[in-house]
Amino acid sequence: MKLQLIEKISRQAVALVLLAGICLLYNKGIVPVYTIVLFLFSGTIIGFFFRTLSFVIKIILVLLLAGMFV
Repeated sequence: MKLQLIEKISRQAVALVLLAGICLLYNKGIVPVYTIVLFLFSGTIIGFFFRTLSFVIKIILVLLLAGMFV
């Protein structure tokens, strides 16, 4: 159980670091096309975005329910 948790956390951390690296390279004008394609094939980016989107939606719902939404 602990090993699966460590594996899941490390996969997310690696995906986040690689995604940050891709963004930094893109800002410098270098587009790592094949890395982006590999991420899309593996589903890592799409899964990361869906998890992030669901987290943001949960936060907005909690704020709406608490009456603190600005």
